[in-house]
Amino acid sequence: MTSNRIATPAWERRPLTIKQSFVTALVLATYTGVLTYIVVIYAHAFRSGFLLGLQIAGIGWVLIFTSSFASYSIMGRRVRVEIPVAESVSHLREVLGPIQAKAEHDITTGSRQWHVLTHVVDRGLGVGVDLNDLESASAKAAVEICLSVRHRIGRVTFVTGKGGVNSRNPELRSQTLIQLATAEIIADFHLWKKRSTITLRPRKPPMPRREFLIKMVALGGPLAGFGAIGFMDAAQANTLSGVVGAGAGLFLTWLLITHSR
Repeated sequence: MTSNRIATPAWERRPLTIKQSFVTALVLATYTGVLTYIVVIYAHAFRSGFLLGLQIAGIGWVLIFTSSFASYSIMGRRVRVEIPVAESVSHLREVLGPIQAKAEHDITTGSRQWHVLTHVVDRGLGVGVDLNDLESASAKAAVEICLSVRHRIGRVTFVTGKGGVNSRNPELRSQTLIQLATAEIIADFHLWKKRSTITLRPRKPPMPRREFLIKMVALGGPLAGFGAIGFMDAAQANTLSGVVGAGAGLFLTWLLITHSR
């Protein structure tokens, strides 16, 4: 039976249609406009400033919508590339076939037999690779193969055992950790260590500097400007409050850009 569960995905840039760009910009502009309106009327203790709030929020809405719509229309948006777990399991079973063939001739495994059908399985959120019942050299080779195709399988969990003195292979866990805890792997994956497993979960790819700067200018300018206006209004035209408001606007922009991809 084929699993419909999804492994941790990779990311890619996809162009947005006019409708998709419009809806995305509409949501972002409305969110910003509402926050701006609340700041203005809060500055007037909810007794006045309702019309002023509408004017400022309206101008902010237009600016944010325009810049967002242009940004998403031109550059598109990063979206998840969903990897079915069943597909990842099938691919790993195929590439780990040579490890299974070698394990059949390993003399230290005794009656235990390592087989891709029983040791490479669907763990719900990703693929599980049980390294137990493999000799150290074979386990090391299996991990290397998995790492070579890591961007095609998404999240993967290696079952290593606890690594205690009474384990079948006490060095298995430490050996696997050494293979996984390299700068190249850590740059692309979060490393989760539990008592008997080690999981690699793909990180989000870094945002290109050009895209980051464009979004900071397009969205950060209006948000910083209206943040300064709102804070100065609340503090009776205090310049320092305007600086704080501008900083808050830039910080909110940074959050929107880095945490909503």
